Amino acid sequence: MAELYSDANNIELQCVACSNAICFSILDIGADARLDCRHCGKQYVFNEDLLAKIRRFEQLLQAVYNARDVLGAANVGIAFRDEEVKVPYRLLLTRLNTMLTLNIGGKETTFRFRVEPLNIVGQTKE
Repeated sequence: MAELYSDANNIELQCVACSNAICFSILDIGADARLDCRHCGKQYVFNEDLLAKIRRFEQLLQAVYNARDVLGAANVGIAFRDEEVKVPYRLLLTRLNTMLTLNIGGKETTFRFRVEPLNIVGQTKE
């Protein structure tokens, strides 16, 4: 049985009005596709295209979470000239920030996904 990935308040957006972080879940965006900054009250309206992109990105994060046992044995090879360095995938997942940068109204807007590092056991069965 797969463990559920929690999407509770895992997206962070910087408010353009007050610069405070707005932490929310895709579930917080109601049927009217609006989100309010709890600090200053600024309203954000999400069109269906933007909501679809955020949902697909969250699905990608869910897939990575569900594959954590496989990723524990995976490496990413970084080649430079004649040498290659293998970096454990689990190390990348715990050291990289996950962001989705979209062009909204001619301006780049970054949605930060606050993802807990994967708890992958470093031991393998032989």
